[in-house]
Amino acid sequence: MNMQVPEQIATAQKVGVEALYRVFNTAFDAYEKFVALNVQAAKASILENEAVASEALALSAKDPQSFFKLQSRQSQATTKKVQAYWQHVNEIATETQSQVLASTEKLASGYVRETQVIIDNLAKNAPAQNEVITAFWSKGFGATWDAGKALNH
Repeated sequence: MNMQVPEQIATAQKVGVEALYRVFNTAFDAYEKFVALNVQAAKASILENEAVASEALALSAKDPQSFFKLQSRQSQATTKKVQAYWQHVNEIATETQSQVLASTEKLASGYVRETQVIIDNLAKNAPAQNEVITAFWSKGFGATWDAGKALNH
């Protein structure tokens, strides 16, 4: 048996494991961004609620109409903040999805290249009487590759 084939298989497996860890790191980075966003939102909310509560207490004692105006302003401000928060969440999710998709596509194309090299090496070094099996593997791999490309495009 050709010693190059096991080395190529090991290399392909190593590339796969490295790609998997890149995806894990990307997901963890996204998680860190979500946590940072939530901490920032919680801090801002606490500070704003404290200020609004102080103002509301002062206004409710003096002028009830001003108190209701304050509530209305706060309601509108809260709606804008919630929309901004979800926009940030969407940006993080979209960025993460793009990074994972790019990594996956890169991994898949590298895996296909490596697998094709292995199949080609096996075909070159195939023992006598195994041409049918080699042709079967080559055609099968080609068909699988074409089907995968059709699904992704």
